[in-house]
Amino acid sequence: MECNFVEGELIRLAGGKTGLTLRCRTGLLWLTRGDGQDYLIAAGNGFELGRGESALVEALQPSELRLGEPANRTVHTVMGLAAC
Repeated sequence: MECNFVEGELIRLAGGKTGLTLRCRTGLLWLTRGDGQDYLIAAGNGFELGRGESALVEALQPSELRLGEPANRTVHTVMGLAAC
């Protein structure tokens, strides 16, 4: 599934029973999942939510996000930021 976001738009995502892969196609996304870290996901990068995990995602600029089932490979984020 593909989703388009305007700057400042928020979405809550859940990994469900099998997990969820997020892929930022354009723009820049901020993600937090309650693990004490924040993540920035730039165009071309992604993030994988594990089974049962949830996250809050905000578009820091107009962005396109693709959601899919977890891949069998590691999905990397651009950077992780420690919580303040």
